[in-house]
Amino acid sequence: MDETPHLGLLGPVRARRGPVELDLGSPKQRLLLAALVLAEGRTLGRDQLIDVLWADDPPATARNVLRTYASRLRGVLGREALVSVGSGYRLGQVSTDLAEFERLRDAGRLPEALALWRGEALADLPGPYAEARRAALEEERLAVLERRLAADLESGMEVTGELSALVAAYPLREGVRALLMRALYRAGRQSEAIGVFTEARRVLDEELGVEPSSELADVYQQVITGSLPTGPLPSGTAGPLPAQLPGDIPDFTGRRAAVEAVEELLRTGVVAISGLGGVGKTALAVHVAHRVRERYPDGQLHVDLRGAGADPADPALVLERFLDALGAGRVPPGPDERAALLRTLTVDRRVLFLLDNAASAAQVRPLLPSGPGSGVLVTSRARLSDLIGARHVDLDVLTEREAVALFTAVARVPSGRTAARVVEACGYLPLAVRVAGARLAARPRWSVEDLLARLSAQRLGELRVGDLGVEASFALSYDQLGEELARGFRRLAVPDSAELTVELAAAVLGRDAREAERTCEELVDLSLLESAAAGRYRYHDLLRDFALARTPEAERRAALATVQASWLAAVTGAAERAMTDPGARDLLLEEASCLAAMDRRHRGAPDPELTVGSTLVVARALALVGALDPPPADPFSPADPRIAYARGLLALGLSEAGTHEVVHGKAALEAALAALGR
Repeated sequence: MDETPHLGLLGPVRARRGPVELDLGSPKQRLLLAALVLAEGRTLGRDQLIDVLWADDPPATARNVLRTYASRLRGVLGREALVSVGSGYRLGQVSTDLAEFERLRDAGRLPEALALWRGEALADLPGPYAEARRAALEEERLAVLERRLAADLESGMEVTGELSALVAAYPLREGVRALLMRALYRAGRQSEAIGVFTEARRVLDEELGVEPSSELADVYQQVITGSLPTGPLPSGTAGPLPAQLPGDIPDFTGRRAAVEAVEELLRTGVVAISGLGGVGKTALAVHVAHRVRERYPDGQLHVDLRGAGADPADPALVLERFLDALGAGRVPPGPDERAALLRTLTVDRRVLFLLDNAASAAQVRPLLPSGPGSGVLVTSRARLSDLIGARHVDLDVLTEREAVALFTAVARVPSGRTAARVVEACGYLPLAVRVAGARLAARPRWSVEDLLARLSAQRLGELRVGDLGVEASFALSYDQLGEELARGFRRLAVPDSAELTVELAAAVLGRDAREAERTCEELVDLSLLESAAAGRYRYHDLLRDFALARTPEAERRAALATVQASWLAAVTGAAERAMTDPGARDLLLEEASCLAAMDRRHRGAPDPELTVGSTLVVARALALVGALDPPPADPFSPADPRIAYARGLLALGLSEAGTHEVVHGKAALEAALAALGR
């Protein structure tokens, strides 16, 4: 008898060993098990699991209760089924109906995949985490059901009744409406097919304020012109066509220009979408793939290449899956032969490839089709500049309007000024906005103001819900860096400057300008730094927070001392030039402002001697050029040189220092107060 436990999530959560049903205990205990199954082998930390089980209201004994649940599950399933990793857990040796569903789906055995469902997934589990994952699993089921209906339709089966019922149950699913229009047209019911489109346009306008997608509009045009294909499956296709796309995101928001650009570029062959972790590359690619899948009647293939993690997918194994899905029969043993066979099979076909989360161009190249009719969508955190022939889309964060729309849709709250401040705190990063919205939705006793207050106190710590987290997403990229590049990533965040010049980067890193620029460009290629202009760089706010959180105190202080010394030298040099060149005064004010602003941001953080020393140098430099009363509309506000000057004078007035003296004692204090307007 097979002793490996089999877990079922596609219905009420169950477990069995062979024919014997196992008692999984309370709903919370089953919820713990379900979360570990859905983590797909990843470790979930203690805090993540507490959030899954109790959301915003964990008991004081939550940690002990969690350990008790884990211990009981081990007692039922076996010690190997639940593995302790640090303070968290991951799933060990088990089989699941969800994994079987995905295997059958990817193999094109859609009726068998759907037969595994025993009702609503996670049907007996409580809480917002279960509700969110239940909705996601239902979306996957519906996507497979659509694909099965499409295959049935292509094989000549009568499916109008089933499709009509599905449209009635899910009126906003445009893919189902497109299938119903095709089925009605093939049955000679052209006017009814046109009516389906007319009704779709009305519903979409009333419910979402949008027009039908290009997919639905294309089917409509084919119906009214009588050009909709009605033939059998394309020749050479064995069995059901592969339809492996993940389910589209129901609340996909914004990105209209990006969606249209990717759709158009896809006509040329290969589109590579890059951007930092959490910016929404996969969501965009999946959304576009669903909108254009009618262009690719020979099937759609999908793979997660796991490029952001430590174990990227082997292209040879991916090729084996693709060839099997395309009906290749015998798969050659060697990777080169497999790649050649893929090109042979696709030379006259129109297949859509979605290669998600690529590590490099080398990983992608063997997976590319040969025919001009196929399309390839690639997503990667790194910009795959060496992927010859690809058209590149560098994905940025959302606009404020798009971010507010996403947040309010996920959180189910009205928009307003506070919602705008929340998405600003999230840096308009889609993952951060979605997590913030999910946290608020899971905590009905919180207000938007409560969430904003928590984000203001600790952004990264708050931007985590269940197994989703901004910090965890960033860590996938950071953990792949070599030691020197990781050090550069951390140190460049220390100045906390709006922009980094090559000169400032060189000072922080302790390298010459060419080496510093090379480090910055490597980080840009990995989407860990942005290039604002040639020779100028900046961090996304959340990435800077992440980098600073990983910077050891000794390293941070050393970097601060280095950059502070660089700015002090710049202020002194500017002062010397300003003595003979009145036009250099503005440069002096700019350098003084940068130094004063850094001192304020890191007040108490650098060595006190350095902070005092900087104010003395600023005071002396400004006094030398008569900058006691700069113009009221100072272009460098709020880093106001008057504040730096006043701080310097106060330091002089409160000490008997000699080398940097400008004025002494009481006179210095009076001058400082006057500079501050008091």
